[in-house]
Amino acid sequence: AVARRPRLHLMLRLGFLAWTVGWIGWVAGAQLSVIHMLNWVQSVGAGVDWAFFLMEPLIFLMSAFLVVAALLWGRAAFCGWLCPFGALQELLNRLAVRLRVPQIEVPARLAERLTAVKYLVFFGLLGLTFYSIELAYAVSGVEPFKAAITFRFDAPWPAVAYAVALLAVGLTIERFYCRFICPLGAGLAILGRLRMFDWLKRRVDCGAPCRKCEQVCPVRAIRVDGTIDMNECFYCLDCQVVYHDAHQCPPLIKRRRRREAAKTPAL
Repeated sequence: AVARRPRLHLMLRLGFLAWTVGWIGWVAGAQLSVIHMLNWVQSVGAGVDWAFFLMEPLIFLMSAFLVVAALLWGRAAFCGWLCPFGALQELLNRLAVRLRVPQIEVPARLAERLTAVKYLVFFGLLGLTFYSIELAYAVSGVEPFKAAITFRFDAPWPAVAYAVALLAVGLTIERFYCRFICPLGAGLAILGRLRMFDWLKRRVDCGAPCRKCEQVCPVRAIRVDGTIDMNECFYCLDCQVVYHDAHQCPPLIKRRRRREAAKTPAL
């Protein structure tokens, strides 16, 4: 229903992202990390220490929701709506676009290769977890979450500089960190392969001949054939806004024009 009303969708999207950064991130400090996921993986073999997990109730609730959401929507529900650092990236990029900062289009082949980086980082951390949890914690510094969100940029300058650098790149390449580096996103994408439903609607026209949704997808998660790569989708719903818009979606435009022509009285 929201996707049928572009203005409402935009207001809801921006408002929710601002709430995610402001309250979930900077106020509540509930930024999930790949370390939380690795702790869950370790607990499967060692037995769940509920006292340990319940030390941070909000993080525990977010983690539980993350697992359920991954089975329903893939990585998209968390990465696209509930990750404070991801939300911060998107808000800053939207501001940059509004200020006419030039945007860089990563070529599809290069993007495919860069996407593999986050999986390599995730599996590297997963292996380190069983070798040395202390070393895994150290390497998890590849995540900028603590500096940018947990400590609100009041952290050692190298960590702050790293987080700011990623945000700066994100001004010209939307969600650069999420798409190409984030090990948490990689782990969720793997878990998301078990998702039970495909919620996003497509038409037989999608991909051939129509490629409008592919063009509007900010993270290029829509393939040439019109299908959506849910490993990379962030559920922004931009494609669904186009899907329902009779003034943007080419198949709907044709239908609208036929109806209008049929209503026009012959002279």
